[in-house]
Amino acid sequence: MQVNKQLAGQPSSVTPESGLRTEAEAKAAFVAAGTTIADWARQHGFSKELTRMVLAGKRKCLRGQSHQIAVALRLKPGTSDQQ
Repeated sequence: MQVNKQLAGQPSSVTPESGLRTEAEAKAAFVAAGTTIADWARQHGFSKELTRMVLAGKRKCLRGQSHQIAVALRLKPGTSDQQ
């Protein structure tokens, strides 16, 4: 499994075939980058509790901040106005 260490950025055109990852891959990326979920959430202006819930698969991420977190973590594709 190849882990992308860059958590902050998102490619301009994320497609299901090329840019998305699973919750497990996102968690592994935190470990590989040596950062915590709480630090990442603070840096991006997200709730650390909600970020943890998204990574645990406890949120559907259909709208609002949970959706924004999923897009930022590359768990879901974003629309062009979110990038």
